[in-house]
Amino acid sequence: MLARHVSALPEQGALPGGCAYEPKFDGYRALLFVDDDGCRVQSRRGHDITDAFDDVAAAATEQLPAGLVVDGELVVWSDGSLDFGELQRRLGRGSNHGFRRRPASFVAFDVLAVAGIDIRSRTLAVRRELLETVLDDPDGAIQLSPQTTDVEQAREWLEDYVAADVGIEGLVVKGLGTTYRGGARDWLKYRVRDTAEAVVGAVAGPPEAPEHLVLGRLDESGELQMVGTTTQLSPQLRSGLDGLLDQADDTHPWRDGGATGTRWGRGDQRPVTLVAPTLVVEVSVDSSTDRGRWRHPARLVRPRPDLSLGEIPRA
Repeated sequence: MLARHVSALPEQGALPGGCAYEPKFDGYRALLFVDDDGCRVQSRRGHDITDAFDDVAAAATEQLPAGLVVDGELVVWSDGSLDFGELQRRLGRGSNHGFRRRPASFVAFDVLAVAGIDIRSRTLAVRRELLETVLDDPDGAIQLSPQTTDVEQAREWLEDYVAADVGIEGLVVKGLGTTYRGGARDWLKYRVRDTAEAVVGAVAGPPEAPEHLVLGRLDESGELQMVGTTTQLSPQLRSGLDGLLDQADDTHPWRDGGATGTRWGRGDQRPVTLVAPTLVVEVSVDSSTDRGRWRHPARLVRPRPDLSLGEIPRA
């Protein structure tokens, strides 16, 4: 199940069965598969990431019954705030236990199987009740996501989260009468701060520490089109991209000059290096466009290696 962006928080009756409101945690979406042999942690793209989150797998094995499949977010807390950078370090190439600064935990918001029985055809209201039954340890590393059906309480939550700067900047809204349809965008996502996703197709500067990014999105015909560039990256953001960008091959759609002549400022043009268009990034950008491109440079918020090109909006 995926979420589509909405510009206003939906009222209680906007979705089938009424709306349930949950915090949008700044983490990595994942599934936990628990059986008699332990727990497997799987990314939203289907990759086995148990080794990177073996502490979560161990906690799930101890805390959850066998035959359970749980959907949720992998998170790392640091001094009361969510630390997305620590998640990136865990999943970075060549990462190992020595790079871990803090333990990870898992915020569960849905259950897909109980005692080995697939319950995705049951309504969210039923699945939530079952999830609350199995997650009865408030101090465990596997936590139950808060949920409310009161839209005013949801607004208060969001105000409190943003004021506290804990890394929760939005709400996910779900219909209590809906079933779980994998890949369907039946959930709604409301953000206080508007951001967008795009894929990196080229860079200025060395790919291991780029100075600027050239961003793209697929158009309606499936061709990768340039949609904008970023402002100059800070040293911290540059180092955070190390190991995430791959060299482009001869199939790159911009091989024939799709990103050449890119302007970074008034009268400023510089050569770019093509990279494989596989890394999705989250950027902050205004809504002004010119022939399908963002008129002003975007500010890089963070890389999103948990997303794929096909999951982001079209150009």
